[in-house]
Amino acid sequence: MLLFNSKGYTFPEAIVVLLVFSVLAAVPFIHFSSAYQSTREDHFVRQLEADLVYSQHYAYTHHTPARLNWHAEENYYALVSNDRSEPLIERTIPEGFFAPTASKLQFYELSYTEKGNIKKAGTATLHGPSRSYRFIFQIGRGRLRVETSS
Repeated sequence: MLLFNSKGYTFPEAIVVLLVFSVLAAVPFIHFSSAYQSTREDHFVRQLEADLVYSQHYAYTHHTPARLNWHAEENYYALVSNDRSEPLIERTIPEGFFAPTASKLQFYELSYTEKGNIKKAGTATLHGPSRSYRFIFQIGRGRLRVETSS
């Protein structure tokens, strides 16, 4: 005659198994959160680069000056031109990004002439949550270049 039922697990055994599975399931989420933040940061920088190229092309094709209005206090930037009352593009600046004022070229100074030339060539620096980015604007109608540094 058996005194104990050996067909199931005890409550402490079940808790230990659930604890092990929950720890193993949580490990990838910790890794994915840092990868998500890095991807989000890269996406914003690539989007800003594409917006600046767009404003250069807009200025050239519409024969009107275009500029970037950088509003750090309100966390957004807008691309505007002289021939439109509303902005061409308006985007939010994610948390953790800032443009230092000691940079040789400021983001609020970026503008293109009606021929698509940058008004003031140079390098503008943007600091992100984990990396710094240098936006290099060449003289003339050259396309801008973005360099990443840790």
